[in-house]
Amino acid sequence: MTTGDITLILVNANMLTLDPALPRAGAVAIAGERIAAVGGDSEIRRMAWPQTQVIDCQGLTLLPGFNDAHIHLPGLARRLQDLDCGPQAAPTIAALQALVRRRAEDRGPSAWVRGFGYDDRQLAELRHPSRHDLDVAAPHHPVWLQHRSGHASALNSRALETAGIHRETPDPPGGVIERDNSTGEPTGVMFESESFLRQRLGRIRTPDDFDDGMRATGRLLASYGITSVQDAGVDNGIERWHTFQRLQAAGALPCRITMFASIERLDELAAVGLYHGSGDEWLRLGHAKIMLTLTSGALHPSIRELETLVEYAHRQGFPVAIHCIEEEAIAAAAKVLAASHPHPNPPPEGEGILVSDRIEHCAEGAPHLIDAVRKSGATVVTNPGFLYHNGTSYRENVDPRLLPHLYPAGALLAAGISVAFGSDAPVIDPNPWPGIYSAVTRNAADGHRLANGGAQAVGVEQALRAYTLGAAQAEGTPGAKGSITPGKLADLVLVDSDPLGVEPEALPGMGTALTIIGGSIVRENS
Repeated sequence: MTTGDITLILVNANMLTLDPALPRAGAVAIAGERIAAVGGDSEIRRMAWPQTQVIDCQGLTLLPGFNDAHIHLPGLARRLQDLDCGPQAAPTIAALQALVRRRAEDRGPSAWVRGFGYDDRQLAELRHPSRHDLDVAAPHHPVWLQHRSGHASALNSRALETAGIHRETPDPPGGVIERDNSTGEPTGVMFESESFLRQRLGRIRTPDDFDDGMRATGRLLASYGITSVQDAGVDNGIERWHTFQRLQAAGALPCRITMFASIERLDELAAVGLYHGSGDEWLRLGHAKIMLTLTSGALHPSIRELETLVEYAHRQGFPVAIHCIEEEAIAAAAKVLAASHPHPNPPPEGEGILVSDRIEHCAEGAPHLIDAVRKSGATVVTNPGFLYHNGTSYRENVDPRLLPHLYPAGALLAAGISVAFGSDAPVIDPNPWPGIYSAVTRNAADGHRLANGGAQAVGVEQALRAYTLGAAQAEGTPGAKGSITPGKLADLVLVDSDPLGVEPEALPGMGTALTIIGGSIVRENS
């Protein structure tokens, strides 16, 4: 490499590299998409060429770009366009009805009214809105409101009719159609049924609406310094792969994407030569996604079925990512993974990459589960941002026995388990800083700690690692991402304060001054 290769230099930075070989530095030189050198201002400035762009960071803190290890990009795009039905906007059923009514009045005849974020536990009535509630608000428009968790929906009669859901419609696999006890008719409330609804309803947004939502998503992620994401869609297949390719080529999604593969779509992907690790540094194929739930009252899939799915994914060369919220689900996943092959068998022609299996969320991480998770060899991708956004509700509604152990980053790390952080957006906002704050303090947004869960707290640097290098390790790219190290991709974020130097209460408000992906500025705070 010659000095002529250097395209961008950042100097006068307070750099937290997260590289143990050089934890702190003041300047970085970038050649094309990769980091060329890290060091002091004077030595890095000497690498400049007349055409090199030099940026003075003015003493602000430079970090590796954030890598959200569990997100749902299409869902986030929809959320940015949908009616805000969150607790602040709609604290009561009546307020929710008013929102729906106004949106219906603004829409054309029979156009869909979509909303996101209602929470039955925070509505004054402490229940889900029913089809009849929504019929009053919008009798002539189909209405589909999604719960803030993403695991429940409320539909009105027009929407149920459009989806062909009636008294005789069987529950979808792993899901529940809530029914009136006296008549057996659907109430409009459905659990774990989003894929089922999408299959029945087809496309209810225009392609332009979808693309506009994705562009807004790209801008939002860049504003938070998120340079890579791992899309955890349970339905991801070849169509979603091509969609991400198209959006990246059009500049609508400037971030790097690792796409989970639906466990039901592995053969479809293999038919076009796509296996775990296929793709490039902008779009690559990640773990096989498995949903393990207790919504219907029993584990779905069963332990025997889960064993079969994990074995099938491993034969195809895929490690698995198992969605686990409840204690029973975490225990079952850990048991199955401990008994499975420690690594997936490489697929034909060696496209496979040896990466550990994953447990997603690990929400109810009671102490008796920690050793089982460790023995499973799985990486845990958990969501401390839920503590920030939902902590007040958790204190009121979660079993006090479990409250100190929700999203137990501290106990997992202390046990030697690899941990990464993800937002699970659109369930919460993807901004990583509130999650970092709650991982460090175990406090909710109201500033109050969740029970006596201080033992689960982690240090600020540990939390930063979980959102950067830990996330890269979880997806199998630690050699390319996660620290400011020569040879790695030049994905960086410049923030307005030193997270190691501010009081914890300042962490949720941290701001982004500059986001760089692949050596190119994608967002600059003007």
